[in-house]
Amino acid sequence: MGRLEGKVALVTGAGRGHGEAVAVRFAEEGAAVAVCDILPEEELDNGVGARIRAQGGEALCCQTDVSQEEQVRQLVQRTLDRFGTIDILANVVGIAGPTKDVWQMSLTEWRETLAVNLDSAFLGCKYALPEMIRKRYGRVINFSSGTGKQPLSHRAPYATSKMGIIGFTRTLAADVGRYNITVNAICPGSHEERGVELARARAEYRGEPFDEEAVRRIYSEPRPNAFLAGRWCADEGFVDRGAGSEDAATIAVFLASEEAGNMTGQDINSGGAVMW
Repeated sequence: MGRLEGKVALVTGAGRGHGEAVAVRFAEEGAAVAVCDILPEEELDNGVGARIRAQGGEALCCQTDVSQEEQVRQLVQRTLDRFGTIDILANVVGIAGPTKDVWQMSLTEWRETLAVNLDSAFLGCKYALPEMIRKRYGRVINFSSGTGKQPLSHRAPYATSKMGIIGFTRTLAADVGRYNITVNAICPGSHEERGVELARARAEYRGEPFDEEAVRRIYSEPRPNAFLAGRWCADEGFVDRGAGSEDAATIAVFLASEEAGNMTGQDINSGGAVMW
């Protein structure tokens, strides 16, 4: 029996990367899973949905813009209509936002990043928490980033949104603990597609050539001493390499399980690039 047997999970941003890995791992552990992304439902159904069903799991796939309140409300209602309850909410969705200096970006770019990365977590919790409060049980897992704890140059909206997730997580944990609901955050490293996206944007910002193949090699080739360490460890021979989606999904399974029932208000790094 899996650690999440009989539970119902809702995972946002599950079309690729961290969200997809979390959804698949939840299903492997026995949960029925509702997934959403901005992608068309057919594409989700043929991707992450097919992966979940291939291992005998149940999947509900929904095309959802999680920055839009009515769409999130409908997503939660569809999940309740299909599975009857929600035990676990994983707010994984996120976008990179612009790679620009503050004085060069538009208010629209700023607001879009915060809407997708931060407002979506608020909206997911706003509509899923009443069911968790009713049953006096729930697990909320928000996705921040290593950037939630340290600066990332030329990426102010992204950094602000990820730092905001940590503050939101801690405050919400204090608000809902009396209902036997835990709220924690994961600060994962980059997954391959996001790493390529960010590297391309930084090269464009600097006016430098972009070598996509070289970036992808970081994720695919075995490397000696690939301990996940901060740059200050470079002199010791450690490789500066971000933790991937499977690392984040492993932490998410633990946080969603009964084993983490007394853990709340925490922000956990899935790699060692940040050690606080």
